[in-house]
Amino acid sequence: MTTSLQALTSQTGNRTDCWNTPEHVVNDVYSFFGSVGLDPCCNNKQQPNVNADVLYDEHADGLSHSWDQRSVFMNHPYSQSKLWVPYAVEQHLKHKNEMLLLIKLDVSTKWWNAVAGYPWLAYNKRLKFGEGKSAAPFQSAMIYLGYDLPKFYRTFSKDGTIYTAF
Repeated sequence: MTTSLQALTSQTGNRTDCWNTPEHVVNDVYSFFGSVGLDPCCNNKQQPNVNADVLYDEHADGLSHSWDQRSVFMNHPYSQSKLWVPYAVEQHLKHKNEMLLLIKLDVSTKWWNAVAGYPWLAYNKRLKFGEGKSAAPFQSAMIYLGYDLPKFYRTFSKDGTIYTAF
């Protein structure tokens, strides 16, 4: 039986699915939030890719913590989307905060249903993550769990098409 990570790494040739968020995306996140309260999937607490007030790395396991911060940005391990994406929505509903979720755009999955009703950006080009030599072999989306859709549109629409369930 093939795991999600094995399937992903067979497509990319990489042994990990933990990749730094592209700099231009991080800059848009800062522009949107001003400052980030929580990064539940921090790559390195000593030199984080995204500066946030609270950082959970692989050892701290963001899935075992409450995400009670005003603003949350998540770029999770994509082989674990079925865990991270529904948990993010659960935490948003519990804490009534704002979240930006950078995810693999895959509407064919069960976990997509957790975010299907929220506004989202379909990036108009494949993103190049971290130290990757080329762009990802999939399209990415930025999901917005929050209350200021005009601001989300102003900040992110330059990068693709924004969809809403309204």
